[in-house]
Amino acid sequence: MALFSSSGHINDPQLITVFSNIAIRRLDGIMRAEAGKFKKELYFRNGLLVGGRSNILKETFGRVLFENGLINQPDYEHSLKEVLDKKKKHGAVLQEQGLLPININDALKLQLRMRLVYTFSMTDGSFHFRETNVPDNMVMQFSLPVLSLVAEGVKLHMPRSAVSEFVNMNIDKLCVKGRTQYEPTLLNLSQEELNLLTKLTSGKTLKQALSDISMEPDQADSLVFLFTGMEFVALKEVHKEEPAATKVQLTEEHKKLLEEFKDKLDDLKDKNYYECLNINQQANSAAIKKSYFVLAKQYHPDHFFDYPREIKETASDIFTLVTTAYETITNDEEKKKYDEYLKTGKKQTENDEADKIVRAELQFQKGQILLKTNNLKEALENFKWAVELNPTEGEYFSYFGWAIFKLDPDSEQARAKALEYIQRGLQLNKEQDTGYYFLGRILKVKGDEQKAMEAFRTSYAKNQHNIDALREIRAFELSQKGQKGVFKKLFK
Repeated sequence: MALFSSSGHINDPQLITVFSNIAIRRLDGIMRAEAGKFKKELYFRNGLLVGGRSNILKETFGRVLFENGLINQPDYEHSLKEVLDKKKKHGAVLQEQGLLPININDALKLQLRMRLVYTFSMTDGSFHFRETNVPDNMVMQFSLPVLSLVAEGVKLHMPRSAVSEFVNMNIDKLCVKGRTQYEPTLLNLSQEELNLLTKLTSGKTLKQALSDISMEPDQADSLVFLFTGMEFVALKEVHKEEPAATKVQLTEEHKKLLEEFKDKLDDLKDKNYYECLNINQQANSAAIKKSYFVLAKQYHPDHFFDYPREIKETASDIFTLVTTAYETITNDEEKKKYDEYLKTGKKQTENDEADKIVRAELQFQKGQILLKTNNLKEALENFKWAVELNPTEGEYFSYFGWAIFKLDPDSEQARAKALEYIQRGLQLNKEQDTGYYFLGRILKVKGDEQKAMEAFRTSYAKNQHNIDALREIRAFELSQKGQKGVFKKLFK
């Protein structure tokens, strides 16, 4: 029996379908998710989440506790410094300092839970799941059900733009029952959510199904996305249902090739980079290049353009693996690190990356505290270090730009530089309300009130607890009313 595998875009219902398959079919396997430099792996046994690892800041142990209100900022910062200085695990440091408010296993469960839930927030990311045995050293002492976490991830962390785009693309399609029967124990839906599910399986168009509900549009859109991915609901073109005969069927030749490729991929995953390229560790550059081009030519996905999707995807996975091997051992610095890893079993690149992320967070936390006490020069220096250590975290850029502006608010040059960094931060992370607030404040000083108000409104829409943004909006609205009153008196 062929093993299950699937690849795709994180902001696509296909990811939900894969999670559903893992849970319902009780699969063992590994899911890898990647968005730029952000990477994670999730491990499953018998359809349950049993482990995971990532290099994403908000998924580190201490940050999860901090974000969930279990430790305060000063304790987080103090313990983080101890982690860096003594090279200890964050959980052990918090226990030693008496700062861990819950059982260590409960804290680890919370971290693992958030690793799956936060997967849905990885904008422009991709995933690959492969059914396979999971090594014992990757498995934790507890397990978590998958589907309830998927529902949480979609409802709370899926980018609104992706969900709305999906609904708008399918708004005129018919909603019918999908191939998966909903069971009450799966997601623990509320009565309101169950009512929507009933409407979405009534044979009406999606527009009709959504036209007479009291639910907030964003909430309804998220549920449409979730139910479609879970295959409780199927969306079909009106009068354009394809006959079963048009579905692509794998020929015996295709099946044989697919099994051959899957076996090859499994074999390569168990080998080091030199073995992947069929060379020894002393091979010269000419031999490395020759071996790589033979494999690249054999497995390049362009050669399988007209083949079924499963074959193209597996060939692409093989090509990616051998290309990674080639690029690593033909780069002197990377080869040195990899050879050291083969000797010691310790991946220096991963450790360096993780260390940088944690150090960047410590610098950022210090910068925030210094900013609150108006120690602007030192705050700027800390934000600068945070940006240099982790140039993929948008919030760091926004605060760095804000510190530049605060140091010299009357300088046009400082304003321009500050806006450049803040806009860069918002490109990296469009969900940060603080960045939009900083943007609005600078635009207001520049005299561009309309754009400033747009930024403040965006900030408040993303976080309705941002009182500073709300004050700016209300002040502007009051000033507009005042101006109208003056004009009325003048032209009376």
